[in-house]
Amino acid sequence: ITNKMGIKETLEILENTEEFNKFKDENPDAEMCAGFFIIDFFGNDNKRSIDFKCNDKVFTCSLRDDDSVKIQEDKLIEVKGTKFPELQAIDYKINVDVEEAIGIAKTKTLDEGIAAKYNKAIAVLQKHEGKQVWNITGMLDGLIILHILVDADTGEVIKFERKSMMDLIKKK
Repeated sequence: ITNKMGIKETLEILENTEEFNKFKDENPDAEMCAGFFIIDFFGNDNKRSIDFKCNDKVFTCSLRDDDSVKIQEDKLIEVKGTKFPELQAIDYKINVDVEEAIGIAKTKTLDEGIAAKYNKAIAVLQKHEGKQVWNITGMLDGLIILHILVDADTGEVIKFERKSMMDLIKKK
């Protein structure tokens, strides 16, 4: 993990780009609603983006490896029978950044008796039941998938769930 992967560093880089400042000028009410990070432990497929909501729209600001920015409007897709969770503004004054949250998740994984290596981790900073959390999906050797929620203020593991890739394949 590089030192500039964290939410604070990502925001700092974003705020120093022309594209982002133009976006903020055009959308002064835009509020940060999610931070999204993919950490690839064996390859170089790292990604980082921050989502902003403004009225009923969501804009994804993706930071490329050369620190250039791509901003695109995303559509919120309505799925029949499911209620889309309301996107809540998040505060980026957090105590636990993405690297530390993933470290906490890895420690909890070992505590749970799972020694498989992490291949990738997808970490999303979001609101969950009134708390700001890192929602982490870990993809490990042996097709093991973990879903872990880490409190972004205290570092406490709120949820730890193990799944197998085979569980996700629906039986017909």
